[in-house]
Amino acid sequence: GSATVVQVHQGRRCRGRCRGMLQADKQVLLAGVKRNALELRQKELDFNVERFTNLATQASVIAGFSFESLVELEVPEDTHWLLSSTYFVFGSAAMAMSLYCLVVSSFACVFGHRLALQGPHGSLEKAVTIMVSHRLHIFAVAGASLLCLVLAAVLMAWIKMGPAAGVVSAIFLAFGGAVSYRMHLLLGLFQIPESQVVTGAVQVNSPNESGAAIDLSRLNLRPRRARFLFS
Repeated sequence: GSATVVQVHQGRRCRGRCRGMLQADKQVLLAGVKRNALELRQKELDFNVERFTNLATQASVIAGFSFESLVELEVPEDTHWLLSSTYFVFGSAAMAMSLYCLVVSSFACVFGHRLALQGPHGSLEKAVTIMVSHRLHIFAVAGASLLCLVLAAVLMAWIKMGPAAGVVSAIFLAFGGAVSYRMHLLLGLFQIPESQVVTGAVQVNSPNESGAAIDLSRLNLRPRRARFLFS
């Protein structure tokens, strides 16, 4: 009768509300998982930005020293042209490479943050990948600028310091060798095998694709299709 019809309608409404609640709960669950994955990626981005910022600060110091050495040094008239020319070449190279590091590092920090914050879906992961891929290049240029500064200091000793030039040159060369040795030693001690490097990527395996891995930070919030198996 009419009571049965009412009960049927009430059962349908109840099932509809339950489906809506389940869908909303799935949305909340997936949103929380994606937010946590993005927080890990954000920590990785902040780590790389801090490294670039520190490098830019050191490069600005080297650029300042190089500029002062180029402007303030008065070369005696009896100095051999090859000695003075080599000095200015190394001083100019140190200044140019340090400014290169300063500009590129600052640019990467500013626009990397901009891409991560204002870019489309997946931009945070892209920003981290770009900064990591350019890291070795920037650090190599910074090391070359420091080497050129040390060589310019050695040449300056032979231009300005007369009999003490040999001792001063030995001090600068010992400094350069000690820094190179210690950095090489620390690099070996702190080295992490490529297969053991932990990144901010949190990946899951999809049962619908053989061996396919999906980064949770790039997860689309589609609860009916988002069926993943954690690896």
